Amino acid sequence: MKNNIKYSSTRGKSVELLFKDVIFEGLAPDGGLYVPETWPKLEKKTLSRFSSMSYQQIAFEVISPYIDSSLSDDDLKNIIDKAYSSFDHPEITPLNKINDNKYLLELFHGPTYAFKDVAMQFISQLMGFYLKQEDRSLNILGATSGDTGAAAIESFKNIKSVKIFILHPYNKISEVQRKFMTTIKSDNVFNIAVKGSFDDCQNIIKQIFSDQSYKKNNNLTAINSINWARIMCQIVYYFYTISRLKTTGKRVLFSVPTGNFGDILAGYIALKMGLGIDMLNIATNENDILTRTLTSGEHELRKVKETTSPSIDIQISSNFERLLFDISKDTEYVNKLMSELKKTGTYTLSNDIIDQIKNHFCSYSVSEDEVNRTISEIYENHNIILDPHTAVGFASAGKCPENYDLSITLSTAHPAKFKDTVEKLISNDSFVTEKVKKLMQSDEQMIILENNATVVQDFISNNM
Repeated sequence: MKNNIKYSSTRGKSVELLFKDVIFEGLAPDGGLYVPETWPKLEKKTLSRFSSMSYQQIAFEVISPYIDSSLSDDDLKNIIDKAYSSFDHPEITPLNKINDNKYLLELFHGPTYAFKDVAMQFISQLMGFYLKQEDRSLNILGATSGDTGAAAIESFKNIKSVKIFILHPYNKISEVQRKFMTTIKSDNVFNIAVKGSFDDCQNIIKQIFSDQSYKKNNNLTAINSINWARIMCQIVYYFYTISRLKTTGKRVLFSVPTGNFGDILAGYIALKMGLGIDMLNIATNENDILTRTLTSGEHELRKVKETTSPSIDIQISSNFERLLFDISKDTEYVNKLMSELKKTGTYTLSNDIIDQIKNHFCSYSVSEDEVNRTISEIYENHNIILDPHTAVGFASAGKCPENYDLSITLSTAHPAKFKDTVEKLISNDSFVTEKVKKLMQSDEQMIILENNATVVQDFISNNM
């Protein structure tokens, strides 16, 4: 008998939902993000078996406690198996050893070469299951800083019961990132390039979803990391990583290139579920709002800087709200902070909240020069090619003043997605796959729109 775990909003003004409803809801009606009422704990005897389990088997054990009775164990196993059948590595998220205490967790072996595939392939199968069961259709909206959109489009293309609208910042993502989205020709796919930043795209999505009647009447849902299912899937590879390493008596650091805070939040949840993680490093580029927040307590929005790691070129890290809620357990406090951020572009965290965050998180920013130097040095010394986001994660981990016995950097994208940047640094194009070469020769299809929520919403309404 499954435990029908309930989900509530971080802002406390929306009704509780069960899992089946949460995955289609996305953003809560009160503007908050859904979180489970409790973090399930995995027993030590369960964790001890993970070393002999496949990724898919670990995924079942980690995800199951969050699923309600709307999905049987057999159906969940089938969804997991289908989701990861398209990955090009049997381990799904293999570890790449740099030296005895430094590893890369490769999350780019899915069809669009980015960590977003890990969640999106699962979510498309999950939503498809429920939609078929209920014989209904869905309109999916999302904003992307480069990778989410490609993963979503690849996952949902040609599904007749779904139309998908993806916003990306015009001319602010890599050419390969863009082409993974815009070369897919399918009647249910709409690529929208917005003349603004990722934060602008995300704000447009949030504004559209704030109209509850419009959302309900048009069967809208979101696939950004505001959707709980995204976070849930990402928890799995933290458990997988520890299961493949000898960590007994060792202090473990995970370093995570961080934009919207979803990927690193999953690590925090894994910790809450009983996984042995000593520290999570919030790795930022020159868009260092979270590093500044942990240093000073001041969360202040600034103009987005364009870097070679565009998925981190973000000022509004939506999932940080989930962390603030979990630490404070105070919806009024969260509401106050989010209201201040919306009105003034800043808020100040209490010393107590900062101290509690620092119990589990550190954060170090990395300059463009440091990114470039890291890519060059890792290639020269270890013959491993990093994409710029992974380089941010690796370089940031190196700034931690404490020595950890094991340091695992999440390698969030294949270097071929950022070939122009990487080629200049290593004078080698062997990492550019045939898939990417073919992609670069393919025609694109997208609509360019002004940075205006009404304009975007009108386009979506006319194409549903």
